[in-house]
Amino acid sequence: MAVVALVGFKRWAYLNYMKSGFTRKKVESLTLGEKLKKLRGDFRMSLTEISKATKIQTKYLEYLEEGQYEKLPAEVYVRGFLRSYARCLNIDEQVLVKLYERERNIQVNLGRPVSSSTFNIRHLNIRSFVITPRSLTVAMIFLLVGASFFYLYREFRSFAGVPRLVILSPSDGMVTEANEITVEGKTDKGARVSINNQPVFVGSGGEFSDKLILQPGLNTLTIVAINRFDKEKSETLSVEARYTPTSAAGTEEVGGAARQETFDLDVSVRDAPTKITLESDGVVMFSGILKPGESQKVSAKEKIKVTSENAARTFVRFNGKGEMPLASGQTGARDVVFTASGKQE
Repeated sequence: MAVVALVGFKRWAYLNYMKSGFTRKKVESLTLGEKLKKLRGDFRMSLTEISKATKIQTKYLEYLEEGQYEKLPAEVYVRGFLRSYARCLNIDEQVLVKLYERERNIQVNLGRPVSSSTFNIRHLNIRSFVITPRSLTVAMIFLLVGASFFYLYREFRSFAGVPRLVILSPSDGMVTEANEITVEGKTDKGARVSINNQPVFVGSGGEFSDKLILQPGLNTLTIVAINRFDKEKSETLSVEARYTPTSAAGTEEVGGAARQETFDLDVSVRDAPTKITLESDGVVMFSGILKPGESQKVSAKEKIKVTSENAARTFVRFNGKGEMPLASGQTGARDVVFTASGKQE
């Protein structure tokens, strides 16, 4: 009997030890919605107050608390909602984000419908957007090919079509009281421009400008643009000059008729085109570029002034006599005056 009593006592003591040494704990497992509700309740905030603080629409807060993820927008926005919610309540945002990802994945695995926008973003292959040396090489190849096609297209258009020619001034039919006018316009880059067969300097952007001497009455201006493929476009303008030329002194009346004693000067250039200006008795008769082989002849009663950008390659013939350089050994610009008696030094 003593042995039986001892065994029963030990058993009773063991059971009491087990009960006192091990306690059962209830494992807390809240869903995301339950956790959000609990947090909101702890802070005694309503959905409206949370919405104002986080700038999240109230309906999206309700969907989160009810676990209706299929009604939420794309996943990237939901993550932003949870981060704003966590910052508002000053808690760890990763806890909410991870809890959301776990529950959403469970819904996907169980076949519960989710929003198409959320599903598409989830299944995007992010690695395809990673920049690698190979992707950079492929991108550069595509850029080079595209640039080549664009260049060939522009060249084909230039080859197939005439150059652009826009005359900014003067307008057709213009009337002026001046004896000169400035012609301005724009054309294609690299094109050549001439006005009344006189070449004009064209800027890097296709702009050009040149002054022309007008004769009293109606003047016709022909502007021609020629591109690199010899395609040309021309514009013809009419400008009327209403001015009276300055009458020269030295006119004698003989028997009621005017007798004028004049002298002539032929001007030409060699080696390269040169800008020349010829002034007869105070009136500009020519201002432009002379090419080798071309010449300009003017007459005057008192004086002729010749202005050349390069005097050494400019040659004159006075009254049809032997040709001579305008100024020997001088390559710069020079003004030289001729009178009836010859060159004035």
